Amino acid sequence: KEMALSQIQCLDDSNVNPRIHESKPEFFYCEEQRLALEALLRDGREAFAKYLEARGLRGFLSDLEQETLTAALEPFDPDTELFSGEGEDEQEPLSLQYWPDVSDTSIPQMDLGWPDSESYRGVTRTTVYTQPPMEGQAHIKEVVRKMIAQAQKVIAVVMDVFTDVDIFRDLLDAGFKRKVSVYILLERTMLPHFLSMCQRANMHAGHLKHLRVRCTEGAEFYSRYCTRVKGQLGHRFMFIDGDKAVSGSYRLNYLIDAQEITSVLAISNFVTA
Repeated sequence: KEMALSQIQCLDDSNVNPRIHESKPEFFYCEEQRLALEALLRDGREAFAKYLEARGLRGFLSDLEQETLTAALEPFDPDTELFSGEGEDEQEPLSLQYWPDVSDTSIPQMDLGWPDSESYRGVTRTTVYTQPPMEGQAHIKEVVRKMIAQAQKVIAVVMDVFTDVDIFRDLLDAGFKRKVSVYILLERTMLPHFLSMCQRANMHAGHLKHLRVRCTEGAEFYSRYCTRVKGQLGHRFMFIDGDKAVSGSYRLNYLIDAQEITSVLAISNFVTA
């Protein structure tokens, strides 16, 4: 996003981008780093190393980051991205035509409603939970499930990996039995695993009435050679009724409970807009 913003700002004749040294806290990236990234995506890791050496740049990408970027590289064509369906007969260039389905119609946002009350709800309270739990504390999964069970109006879940069928069943019950609006926002690349879990959850049509699921992704980097790299969703949190939330490194999957060390911050008595 910062790279794209700087390129847009360069179109303004009155804009001057200050040169900031990499030792300064304000430094985010420089044009030479962007060109080095282009070399990596176009010609591979050896070309990336040669570019760094030729420009006297410090290696700013780890081996893992280089592997992740090159593995996520995909071709990009704006025309096929927007208009994937083509008829058998030849048509006029798509960019010269009017497409109301693309330009005028958008996916409904929060169509199940969202709490709008901003009244005082008491002193904000925060509690840190860890996994494995500290002595006398509940497991994070227990905390999450109790919050879902106590929900009365709305539950919003933002998660990269969601495959815990127990928690998902709790969400389905909240929507179907108590008419609680449930929103789930997922990382795009993990959607197939979520759908596989849905098949194990014994869903029926009634569960869909108060449930909305969307997928998203992180920022995108577009190269000059019609390729791009899509980032991933990095947030994990859950809102309950506009006055409770839980956020942290905990994922909604079984492996987290069994093996990984995680923590969350639970907040209550506050207002979420």
